[in-house]
Amino acid sequence: MRSTKPEADIHAIQWAIRRLVQGSRKTLIADAGAAVPEMTPAAFVIMTRVVDMFPVSPAAVIAVTGLDRSVVSRNLTALTKQGYVVSESDPDDGRVSLFSPTPDAAAKFGEASRVNRDRIAAAIDDWSPEDVSTFVTLLERFNKSAYES
Repeated sequence: MRSTKPEADIHAIQWAIRRLVQGSRKTLIADAGAAVPEMTPAAFVIMTRVVDMFPVSPAAVIAVTGLDRSVVSRNLTALTKQGYVVSESDPDDGRVSLFSPTPDAAAKFGEASRVNRDRIAAAIDDWSPEDVSTFVTLLERFNKSAYES
């Protein structure tokens, strides 16, 4: 579908999204290195989802991250061996494993999440409550239109 919006506006949005994604990648790599220097960014993303959603199935991690099944499986296995997560059988379907963080991992990754929230809070510190609300509304609307349709 071709947009009826001016080309310059579409171009400006495209560049703003590109800067946001590049900044997010840079932050992800820095956060992963600060939390656990030997952890890959993919493992860090998976681990943060486990901390946020536990107990969580590999399918749920795949759904929220968009990572390939093999990447999620390989990293969950490694995270289990490294002592960051534990797995148990899903009581509703014994064929499915559910993953939860160990207490130490939950604390470590909870701190990384707090640092990220603090970074966002600092970025919008001088915004009015109305600006914050408008930004959230428009960002959610954009994400729904662009990625959930």
